[in-house]
Amino acid sequence: MKKIRLALIQKKPGTSVTKEIINKLKLFKPHFVCFPEYFFVNKKSDHLSQTAHNYRRQLKKIEFISGILNCLVIGGTLPEPEGDNIYNTSHVYFKGARLGSYRKQNLFRREHGRINPGNELKIFSAYGIKFGVLICADVFIEEYFIKMNEMGAQIIFVPTFSPRKDESAEEKFKRDNDIFVKAAKTADAVIVKVCGVKSEFRDFLQARSLIADKNGIIFRVMPDEEDSEMIITKEIEI
Repeated sequence: MKKIRLALIQKKPGTSVTKEIINKLKLFKPHFVCFPEYFFVNKKSDHLSQTAHNYRRQLKKIEFISGILNCLVIGGTLPEPEGDNIYNTSHVYFKGARLGSYRKQNLFRREHGRINPGNELKIFSAYGIKFGVLICADVFIEEYFIKMNEMGAQIIFVPTFSPRKDESAEEKFKRDNDIFVKAAKTADAVIVKVCGVKSEFRDFLQARSLIADKNGIIFRVMPDEEDSEMIITKEIEI
């Protein structure tokens, strides 16, 4: 078993990673840092659009954070332009070097007609650990977790952009088990979901970040914290 340190950045999309946050993370010395879906976006534009200049600028931010923290960063997601297409893509950097990227496959609501779906699952490796990335609504496709299991994933990171639901705490907890604990059992992997927080930019979000394995929920943000920005730091065993 290996002990690994995880940092889940539950923050408002399009906001800055401040020096205060960097210093706090430096003290924790994380192995993995994960941001929410659509975190690295320009608040002055629609989060489903992208310019080549802003795309390069956002990638530089992810590269910088990974380098200064000397760790693995799952860069939430950002719109990735390629020719006439735009993908919702998570970029992975390790100690300032790009490992690769994953494009969301199971699009959700407004993404249809604006975002192009990806078509490939990927496994990355760092610290001797195999990990994968899925994005938000990808978690509803059980086949992805079966394939992740076959590919040897030990951790699956899930940057998420979660619309608020009117439900009780009991209903929320049941949904966590029905989706994420079940997925952890199917994949035989730890699931790390990282959510964005509602803001004037996107006021319909609920932030319900969590960590789950096949035995249950290891950590979850409680219902009264769903509107709160927080840097969640946890050590787990793989």
